[in-house]
Amino acid sequence: LSDAGIRKAFASPIGTRTIKELARGKKEVAILFDDLSRPTPSAMLIPYILEELAGAGIADDNIRFIAAIGAHGTMNGIDLRKKLGDDVMSRFLFYNHNPYENCTPLGVSKYGTPIEVNSEFMACDLKIGIGSIVPHPYGFGGGCKIILPGVASIQTIASNHNRLVFDPSVAIGKLRENVILEDIIEAARMARLDVKVDAIVNLKRGVTALFVGDPVEEHKAGVEIAKTHYATEAVWNADIVVANCFSKAN
Repeated sequence: LSDAGIRKAFASPIGTRTIKELARGKKEVAILFDDLSRPTPSAMLIPYILEELAGAGIADDNIRFIAAIGAHGTMNGIDLRKKLGDDVMSRFLFYNHNPYENCTPLGVSKYGTPIEVNSEFMACDLKIGIGSIVPHPYGFGGGCKIILPGVASIQTIASNHNRLVFDPSVAIGKLRENVILEDIIEAARMARLDVKVDAIVNLKRGVTALFVGDPVEEHKAGVEIAKTHYATEAVWNADIVVANCFSKAN
């Protein structure tokens, strides 16, 4: 995707106003990003977000980056530099999410999940997420998963993942009527995630499509492309199989 293609996605967000418009009059901004288990080229996308925020008069000191690691291991300086780039590391505050403390209770979802979300994130009045749409055992990654599990408490993550994973509605590549994703969407609405930036990437982590906007609506649009982008025709009854041994189960 060219620079013009990326700018077009930011200029025409799905289901919401542009980041620049949303940022006007806001005081504190949180930008969530995923960890190294996801291929999102955050460092390449961040300058476009910062350009929008600068256009709204948001100062660097009012922007913080939070690693939405869920219950994964914390990111060290090398990890963060790979994700954020040298410029962001030198200009902005950045944090690892801690699922064991500093989380704000927001209520209980319709599926009975206690929703608790990172307090630094909740203290901000503009909330942005960066991620990528990839097939996942629970449906598709991207979208609202930047909130749950991304910046949710361990109680919230355990309740969502452990109780709902065995529901027959949950399956890889399934978006609609998937109870885990419905629970995740409700958590993101309760946390008031304003904008999500989701990429579809190729094998070199190059962005081939970009979706910006309301975290539910942009994700729906992105999944329609992702279904064809990542699909592989099944080959049955092969005598010899050469398997990809990449570490993720899917």
